[in-house]
Amino acid sequence: MISKPRHLHIAALLFFLFDTIKQMVIPFAAGLFGATSSDDDVLMIWIVVVLVLFIIAITVLKFIFFTYQILDDEIIVKYGVFVKKVNHVPYERIQNITTNQWFFLKPFNLEELEIETAGHSDKPEVQLKAVPITLKDEINHHRRNESVKLKTSEVNENVQEKPDKITENIGNTYTISWRDLVKFALTSPAFLTGIVVVLAAYGKIQNGISQTLYKNIAQQASHIGVLIIIGILVAILLVFYIGSVIALIIQYYHFKLTEKDGQFITERGLLRTRKTTIKMDRVQAVMLKQPLLRSFLKIVTVQLVIISNSKKGDSEKDIIVMPVIAQRDVNKFLKQFFPKIPAEQVSAFSPDHRTFFYDLRNATYFALVTVVLTIGFLHSITWLWVTLVIAELLFWYTPAYFSAKRSKVEVVTDDFLVIRNNKVLTNQVFFIPRSSVQFIEKRQSIWLKHKDMSSLNVNVRSGATQKKIKVNYQNDSDIEQIVNWYKH
Repeated sequence: MISKPRHLHIAALLFFLFDTIKQMVIPFAAGLFGATSSDDDVLMIWIVVVLVLFIIAITVLKFIFFTYQILDDEIIVKYGVFVKKVNHVPYERIQNITTNQWFFLKPFNLEELEIETAGHSDKPEVQLKAVPITLKDEINHHRRNESVKLKTSEVNENVQEKPDKITENIGNTYTISWRDLVKFALTSPAFLTGIVVVLAAYGKIQNGISQTLYKNIAQQASHIGVLIIIGILVAILLVFYIGSVIALIIQYYHFKLTEKDGQFITERGLLRTRKTTIKMDRVQAVMLKQPLLRSFLKIVTVQLVIISNSKKGDSEKDIIVMPVIAQRDVNKFLKQFFPKIPAEQVSAFSPDHRTFFYDLRNATYFALVTVVLTIGFLHSITWLWVTLVIAELLFWYTPAYFSAKRSKVEVVTDDFLVIRNNKVLTNQVFFIPRSSVQFIEKRQSIWLKHKDMSSLNVNVRSGATQKKIKVNYQNDSDIEQIVNWYKH
């Protein structure tokens, strides 16, 4: 059946306008700079008017020339103002479909579709802005029809049913409670990421800041007491923390997980409802994560390592399927949504004392360097170098201690491998099916060989690249057991 090309809803103009402004921000800024540097007020007004009209015209033309067509075997997307482009997307090449529904689209029953295929790019191959919410079901209906054609020539009457009837099965469902959502946001270390982003932005603009401003700040700071300065720093950290909590609550508002028809469906968001569908065969590993605070509170976050062509967004950070759950309920959750994972067969373990030795030894090497440099430069200010040395020792030895305490690898069954490790201060447990392992790498220096110790790297697909899962300084017989398990 040949369908006619369709245009996006007029609400898509908002998305095209935003994209055009992003692309034109530098020319627009240059035009404004040129206008403000001129003494001719009339010329300045004309430059601004021309730039604004140009942005509006480009936006409207992008909207007019963008069409999509739903055929029996593929989606055809045509776009481009000056350079015409045509994108053919066969249904059998589609891997994931993600929907985003901003709050201003809900009254019109519209949403944004992101379609990922088996290709490799930095973003989804197809992005349809402001389309009816029924379009995803229509595409999935064609995908099922195409799948049946590839597998058998027999006519399947169920495929001819409407999409809403096909997906009547409710399946396993989890909806986050308000209490759990707040607990998830309050215990997240995401605010540290915000600080890093601000520091990175400062690094890019610091050359543009005048030295006079630095001198004025230093002069003002010299008149302020140490306690006030510490108070200001604490206030800044508190602002980042509160901002992070609010952002996470908005991002994971009404989080819902559904397992149905061989797919995981996650839905979340307050201002923008994001709905992601993931086929089970795209899941490469299940990961349990416990940042330090959550470890003390005995709560866990469950994530998926998945195959995806996208190098950005959720695929890069791994998909969260359970924001927060009590540690005692993890096995029950895994049994409900991932019945193949033998979580109950994972045994408790005691870390090897030699693992502690090597991790703490490495931390000592780094600590000695920083401590010597600190004392060397600040030996005249006793209180300062003592404070910094204590902070440095905590910085190096704390992660090393947790890394040794939490490191273990074991074969649970013929089909599953479990790796425990530590990333900075986050406890991680990976359940990896044998079929997901791309390759493994045993690492052993000549010194470790004499001590019957070695390390292991396990590589699985993650996003469009790979995830290397490491466990260091383990008993060599345990590592050999993993190698033999993978080989046979």
